Amino acid sequence: MNWDTIGAIGEIIGALAVVVSLVYLAAQIRTQNKEARAAAAHDIYEGFRDVMGTFADRDNAEVLARANEDVNSLSEVDRIILISCVQRLMRLWEEAYHQHRQGRLDDEIWQSMVDQYASFLANASGAHIWKIRKNYFTPGFREFVATVNITEHTYK
Repeated sequence: MNWDTIGAIGEIIGALAVVVSLVYLAAQIRTQNKEARAAAAHDIYEGFRDVMGTFADRDNAEVLARANEDVNSLSEVDRIILISCVQRLMRLWEEAYHQHRQGRLDDEIWQSMVDQYASFLANASGAHIWKIRKNYFTPGFREFVATVNITEHTYK
């Protein structure tokens, strides 16, 4: 065996090692992307549970119920409670919107969230807070919310 043959075999082995490394790297990146999507979904769900917990508080639930009957009948303190609770919920939806746009939130999860939030916007309190606070959200999210058909949803 001469040195040229040994050199050629070395180059072939080196090229194969590079290909194997690239395949391994691609598999690792794919796994990392799956885990990032799962973590994003988990964080959004956890945030949603936390925000919905504020509405489980009896006082906040009463404010929400009164606002759904007549938002203008609320006291100033009740308006502040309503705005802060609903705006927290909307911020979480905006975060989910951006996660979905960046490919970190699956379409199936995103669509279920859209349905949930649309039902919230279909009630008087959600619609009112969105109307008076929507300018505090990113333009892309505002444009998206404008495309959501809330008439198909009811808040229950």
